Amino acid sequence: MTQVSPELSSIFQEVEKALDAKLYYLAIVVALSIPDICASLEFDPDNPRRANGDTYAAWCDANMQSAFNNLAGMDLFYLRCGVLHFGHFDHSKSKFNRVMFIGPESQIRVRRDIIATVMPGVHFGGISAEELRVSGKVLQIDLEYFCSAIMDAARVWAISKANDPNVQRNLPNLVRYRPDGLPPFSIGVPTVA
Repeated sequence: MTQVSPELSSIFQEVEKALDAKLYYLAIVVALSIPDICASLEFDPDNPRRANGDTYAAWCDANMQSAFNNLAGMDLFYLRCGVLHFGHFDHSKSKFNRVMFIGPESQIRVRRDIIATVMPGVHFGGISAEELRVSGKVLQIDLEYFCSAIMDAARVWAISKANDPNVQRNLPNLVRYRPDGLPPFSIGVPTVA
């Protein structure tokens, strides 16, 4: 059976370790970067280009069609942009007024993802929905499922691309922890490079 490359596996392991350590923000951020990484690995290294919303969404739509109930590739891209650039899940083009990741410790169980509609005038502990900026569509996502679904799609993709020459040439350049360094620049010195 074909295995996922160690370069990509190290990224997945970091997401899994973040989940185990309850570093949920970190897990979400790295999981949301995985489609960018995979899409970029397919680029010709002799003619490099930048990933963008279209390449991100196309990768998600091609590889994660049945992973979520209410999230298409561009929805995931908007989540990625919000969290990576602004530190929140909002995006001016998002179809959701609020995105919430439900943690594994919660008594609430969300299967995959659901949309709840909160009507204006609803109050939560004396604070109105408008004040909480949650009126409208609220997307609720199971945090562990979300991260796992992205990693699972990337694993399947990676195995299918095991013989792709662009992917194979780009893999060694992925940033990852290198416990023995990156010769000739750092030898015997743990390095992230």
